Amino acid sequence: MDLFLLVTIKLIIGFLAMTLIINITGKGNLAPSSASDQIINYVLGGIIGGVIYNNNITILEFVAILCIWCALVLSLKWIKKNNVAAKQLIDGKALTIINEGKINIENCKKQVYLLTMWLLNYEPTVFFHQTE
Repeated sequence: MDLFLLVTIKLIIGFLAMTLIINITGKGNLAPSSASDQIINYVLGGIIGGVIYNNNITILEFVAILCIWCALVLSLKWIKKNNVAAKQLIDGKALTIINEGKINIENCKKQVYLLTMWLLNYEPTVFFHQTE
């Protein structure tokens, strides 16, 4: 089979798999709403990107890989939906800022502290502009 045709077919299958998983999960788009959604998107991109240019992986193997990935995504979604402890373990626990119309000052302080530490660790130029 022509290389260009094989890449095109694999890419179309990848887009169909992406559309299928969006429709099955009821998300409506690929925008991540949780940490696990982000990881799922990265894995899908890695699968499609790594497979479409590899001539050693056949279309049947690609479809099998996508089916396994789809089963894992649906299993994870089902586990998160039916087990609150698993959802908190996978996605983390939500930090309530406003509860019953009252602002929780302690949680606001925690959030500001976490955001500040994250910015300082990953982007120190946000707070300190160095001139030469």
